[in-house]
Amino acid sequence: SILSVPLDACLVANTKEELAEKLAHEKSLGKSSEYAPYVQMLPPDLDAFRDFPRFWSDERRDLLFGLDGGEVERRIATDERKELDPWAYACVSSRSNFLSDYRFSITPLLDFLNHDPLVETSATIENGVLNLSTNKNWKANEEVKISYGALSNIDTLCDYGFVMENNPYNFELLEIRFLGNPTVAVAVYPDGSVDKSAIYMLRENLATPEEQAMAAMSQGESLSALMKFAKPISDRNELDVYALLATTLDDAASTASSGADSGDTLVSTYLSGRASTLRMGIAKLLEKFPDLEY
Repeated sequence: SILSVPLDACLVANTKEELAEKLAHEKSLGKSSEYAPYVQMLPPDLDAFRDFPRFWSDERRDLLFGLDGGEVERRIATDERKELDPWAYACVSSRSNFLSDYRFSITPLLDFLNHDPLVETSATIENGVLNLSTNKNWKANEEVKISYGALSNIDTLCDYGFVMENNPYNFELLEIRFLGNPTVAVAVYPDGSVDKSAIYMLRENLATPEEQAMAAMSQGESLSALMKFAKPISDRNELDVYALLATTLDDAASTASSGADSGDTLVSTYLSGRASTLRMGIAKLLEKFPDLEY
């Protein structure tokens, strides 16, 4: 165990929103709060969270405009909580941990440990005490780190205000739009593989009427409409699907790379990571079709 903290010393709530309200209340109490010594150790104001995209200036947000498919802007909209104290919610989103009893906690000392995705981290609660362990033996004077979880770059950027180079858990999202058909959301995972459901949808969207009829007949009526395209339906269709994916990923990777020299290290690292993951996706597609034209 690297850390043991009594739950009585923690701020605990059922949701992050409730936890933010509790923290804001304790801060308002000043020195009369039983948590005052801990609250005084937290960042004093929003300036400490200036690397969180929801607190960026318009000029900094413009550095990403059109370069990441709108992912950060969508996340900013999702993270917005106008009813909450912005300082308290920023503290909670960046410092709280999830307990085994499905509650959220701000845990003194634990929240000062930095992130390393390769450190296996586990937590248990015994007799009202939260115990934290890692799979690593730490040396004297070595900085102890924990894993915050298998987080993508947009997670660490929006929730913690940093982006790692070569994040082993990064995945990227993008969209393929069709006239008259639903948009296909495509996820590219850390190993470069593409979400299977996206491939199924693309097979359906790019199938000729004859191929759609053939898929329905060969797969049977018991399957859902999407699952009828879980297997390739023709060589032509499969090549079209992979070519469209490769073209889309290549365009998105090139777009992200074009902003990687913005002069803003955080923005550049985020865009470089996106481009790298998307290029891994292209490499994965080429494993199946080495001579794919796109």
